[in-house]
Amino acid sequence: MQVCIGLCVYNNEFGLPYVFKNIERIQTCFKEKIQVVVAYDESPDCSLGILLSKLDSFHIHIIKNTKPITNSRVVNIANSRNQILEFVRENIPKTTYMIMIDSNEYACIGEISLDVLKEVFEPDLAKKWDAVSFDREAGYYDHWALSFDPFIYSFFHTADFQQTVAKLREYFEKIMKHAKKTPNELLPVFSAFNGFAIYKWSVFKDCNYSSEIDISLFPRELLEKQIQITGVPFIPNFSGDCEHRHFHLQAIREKNARIRIFPKSLFARFQGEKKKDCRGPC
Repeated sequence: MQVCIGLCVYNNEFGLPYVFKNIERIQTCFKEKIQVVVAYDESPDCSLGILLSKLDSFHIHIIKNTKPITNSRVVNIANSRNQILEFVRENIPKTTYMIMIDSNEYACIGEISLDVLKEVFEPDLAKKWDAVSFDREAGYYDHWALSFDPFIYSFFHTADFQQTVAKLREYFEKIMKHAKKTPNELLPVFSAFNGFAIYKWSVFKDCNYSSEIDISLFPRELLEKQIQITGVPFIPNFSGDCEHRHFHLQAIREKNARIRIFPKSLFARFQGEKKKDCRGPC
């Protein structure tokens, strides 16, 4: 079983050491050595030095971006994630699982629960998902990457995003609370990330990240349902969306991908961690 981990790195000197500690723990769950593929944008901090210091301990491939960084965070990170996918396609084609991990200062720096990680790879559970993400002990923060029935569309692309995200959180909290009451429950969604997600490579290998909204990927009935429930129309802007949404919706359309959330916390709360609000485009 070949496992690849993708990291996008830009000014991540605080988070990287903790992320690599967790990668070291993840490695204990697999026999074959994990391949770590890093998309690195030139940073004024010590991120590159940290990556280079790990070369003797991990099998790391560093892809240095030579393109100018744009003013759009989501464009930059979509480009970086696509560089990782392209590298894996060309150089590690026998990959079984692709894991995307955020290397920022909050998402994945608490100690990872190997028991929770191992659970989703148990045969009875693994056959029920093509992509799986998790809750966090410090709180679910990545509502922007989240799409579920009936909140399918980006709240940042509505006429009143505050009203929309408030209703989204209310609905999501209820369904997560219900899911946590059932052992080994997997919550079906259209998109979710929350800093860490596992993908079956055979399902996602031909998909790409994009910050552009392809309206053809969205079920029309859910678009209408979201507007009816929130009372908030969409705005005519199709750029600047969360890069994960396109990736997941494309896999659903082309491979009938099963996107799931395992409603257990994968990462412990990091001491001193502040509660994060929903990740946004800026």
